[in-house]
Amino acid sequence: MMRRDRLDHILRAAARVTGHSTFVLVGSSAILVRCRNIPGDMLMTREADIFVPDTPEAEALSDAIDANIGQGSVFHSQYGYYADGVSPGTSVMPTDWKDRVEPYRGSGCPGVTAIVPDIDDIALAKVVAWRDKDRSWLTSGIRARLFSLERMAARLGRMPEAAPEATEMVRRLTWLAAACGVPFSTSDLPGSGLNPAP
Repeated sequence: MMRRDRLDHILRAAARVTGHSTFVLVGSSAILVRCRNIPGDMLMTREADIFVPDTPEAEALSDAIDANIGQGSVFHSQYGYYADGVSPGTSVMPTDWKDRVEPYRGSGCPGVTAIVPDIDDIALAKVVAWRDKDRSWLTSGIRARLFSLERMAARLGRMPEAAPEATEMVRRLTWLAAACGVPFSTSDLPGSGLNPAP
């Protein structure tokens, strides 16, 4: 299970490995920064997905993170959690996601900043990925009212080309609404009237 002290440790270690002090935090662990009263099943991850922003060396730095504190590393073996050095394009979010970020500076990682996207943008990236574990995470978050299908739907027009077509994204949001038993109107969205499918 991911906790703030473990996230701080990962960020501190990533700074030591890369020589950088600013990272973008995406994926499931970002919820620790953006939300409260988080269902336990949403924190059942051993990894924090991070990358160094605004550098042409982002991929090489992510490789260094993986090699030193990633899955299967000595760090992972010793502590039971790890960093996943991801690509800046790994989480497919709206093109204006940077307008809604929040900086995180944990007490356990002084001098290190994590740039954390808005939780609805993180959730949209999960809708794009659409693996079993993503659907489980999304349904838990919707039931706990941690993010909003309406806000997510309103951002579909700003999703990049790497995302599925809007009609498919609407299908997925509609499926989530049905799975969670929450109202969700698609009348003003592309793909309205389509049958939801997992």
